[in-house]
Amino acid sequence: MAISDKSGHIAIIGTGFSGLCMAIALKKKGIHDFTLFERADDVGGTWRDNTYPGAACDVPSVLYSFSFAQNPNWTRVFPPWSELHTYLRSVAERFDIMRHIRFGTEVSEMRFDDRTLRWELQLSSGESADVSVVVNGSGGLSRPFIPQLTGRESFEGTVFHSARWKHDHDFAGRRVAVIGSGASAIQFVPEIAPRADALYVFQRTPHWIMPRGDAPLPASTRAMFARSPMRQRHRRWKTYWEFESLAWAFLGNRRLIERYRTSALDHLNEQVPDPELRAKVTPDYDPGCKRRLVSDEWYPALQRDNVQLVTDAIAEIRPRSVLTSDGTEHEVDTIVFATGFTATSFLAPMKVFGRGGVELLDAWKNGAATKLGIATSGFPNFYFLNGPNTGLGHNSLVFMLEAQARYIASAISRMRKAGVGAVDLDHRAQTRSYASTQKRMRRTVWASGGCTSWYQSADGRIDTLWPATTVEYWLRTRFFRMSDYGRLTTREG
Repeated sequence: MAISDKSGHIAIIGTGFSGLCMAIALKKKGIHDFTLFERADDVGGTWRDNTYPGAACDVPSVLYSFSFAQNPNWTRVFPPWSELHTYLRSVAERFDIMRHIRFGTEVSEMRFDDRTLRWELQLSSGESADVSVVVNGSGGLSRPFIPQLTGRESFEGTVFHSARWKHDHDFAGRRVAVIGSGASAIQFVPEIAPRADALYVFQRTPHWIMPRGDAPLPASTRAMFARSPMRQRHRRWKTYWEFESLAWAFLGNRRLIERYRTSALDHLNEQVPDPELRAKVTPDYDPGCKRRLVSDEWYPALQRDNVQLVTDAIAEIRPRSVLTSDGTEHEVDTIVFATGFTATSFLAPMKVFGRGGVELLDAWKNGAATKLGIATSGFPNFYFLNGPNTGLGHNSLVFMLEAQARYIASAISRMRKAGVGAVDLDHRAQTRSYASTQKRMRRTVWASGGCTSWYQSADGRIDTLWPATTVEYWLRTRFFRMSDYGRLTTREG
């Protein structure tokens, strides 16, 4: 397949929440000349790939969904991955997006042509696509991270990452090492612990954990939502404002931070009576500094007779064991990495070359500078969904995606109506926006809370999170301002 329609065509990368949201936003603007490139054979993104036992959202289903596609059929307050995957597939079918998707096609490289003002995409099939606009919706939680531990390749047992779960692996009678104790581990460890003979959880740093409060949604509630969408919308907005109130703690309000700490400690003290274990799982940094976690099963799982929490650093992986820095050798036959994703290496492994052949990684060597996480100077007609500095520590990412998709659709519509070949974010507008974002970031708990996290890049800079409320982000993305962008013509170059 080679797309060569010189009048336009838009490429959307990925078919998770981001890509589908973008496609629907374009359709609402009357724009239909787009293709979604999906490396897998189905839609769903994160909720297609993360199928480990217990995988579920940590934002209530009523909020973790599109505002324009409410689902009255959620079975739980916090939906499991399978329901989220089914939901996304149903949205793609309902809005007639499936016919726009090219499955099994990964974009490996993108180059902007200064002469034609178009993007050439190199595809995994060896083909290319010539498009006018690119929207990246591949997401930050799509590339599993596995640490380079000494001797890792020597291990003779079964090894996999939680995002690439081996469902044919039977944990019964196994001796299992779980490396990591974050968002995925607290969900799957309680599921596999009853089956394993022995389970060692290797914790680098503890997390603040709040009660989850998950529960089935009764059939009567689902029937009510189906009969009265407005009642479900009311529940949605009530939930939204409850979560939005957390923002002020993470943005630096000490009184609210301490209130959060007290609630988390109450949960910990109630569930962990053993003072030695309680000390091991009590963080020494401010709540919110690392990702907010919720669970009612994590602490009980750690107290099972066959489960041991290991806080000594891993010194080496051996053929049949994990050796820790205190000299203890933990015999295991299975290793599961629960070590998260490469969230700060935006777009990798794709290579992106903008004006003058500049690679995006080089342009961002001193920080992933953007305007609102949506556009970056020197890369015309190239937009991000869930881009730099748009992640959240407190609310639903879907809310942010809808704001971004609406902004990008408006940009494309305005550009076409004006007969402009391409628009490029003004470098001064970008500098002002990024400087303001980083200045505000310094006051947040993520920067000053006393921890290191995947939010931070290697040099400690935070290019992942939005340092303000989602209300402010919604207001700032309401309108696309052409004055922030330079207009390019094909005479350039």
